[in-house]
Amino acid sequence: MAKCPQEALTLEGEWKSVDEVTRICLQDRVFYEGSGGGVTLSGGEPMMQADFAAELLHRLKQEGISTAIETTGFAPASVFHRLMPDIDLYLFDCKQYDCQKHLAATGVPNDQILQNLKTALQAGKDVIVRIPVIPGVNSSLEDAEGFCAVLRPLGAKRINLLPFHQFGERKYDFLNRNYQLRGISALHESDLTAFRDIFVKNGFDCYF
Repeated sequence: MAKCPQEALTLEGEWKSVDEVTRICLQDRVFYEGSGGGVTLSGGEPMMQADFAAELLHRLKQEGISTAIETTGFAPASVFHRLMPDIDLYLFDCKQYDCQKHLAATGVPNDQILQNLKTALQAGKDVIVRIPVIPGVNSSLEDAEGFCAVLRPLGAKRINLLPFHQFGERKYDFLNRNYQLRGISALHESDLTAFRDIFVKNGFDCYF
């Protein structure tokens, strides 16, 4: 969490001001210009530090830097609207299409998430919907059909499927928290061919 609007905690446990992070980002300006890339805010959830994220994104845009955000979309509408003008690309995670199933899996409903996704799409933003495909949570062919039925009316076009892996297990161990997916086998692209085909048949640009 941010200590104040002008500071954020890095993975190394250091407090950084917006000035410092902006300066670090701008050190790679030549790389951005050469590659056509830019700066991506990720987390955790960047919108949980809305003041810091808003100021950083605005400064980067003033410098002509392309911006992206990895987000679950779980944020108040006021926060989502506030950040939107300075975001070029959304990497928007969707874990469930059904509100009650989303609540059971994550502890929160998905109504505001889907509304924020709709807001970004209707504003003409570049949005990639990313679906982490998790065994027993959202991995059935019926789930694929459910996602299509919900995402199509919102205007989503690009779907990035993320097969389940166990990279997060060590993080839970480090935090001394219960990891409910321990022991579940990872998924591979070959496991999700039929899952992906459903999106393609429904007119989505769907890829791994």
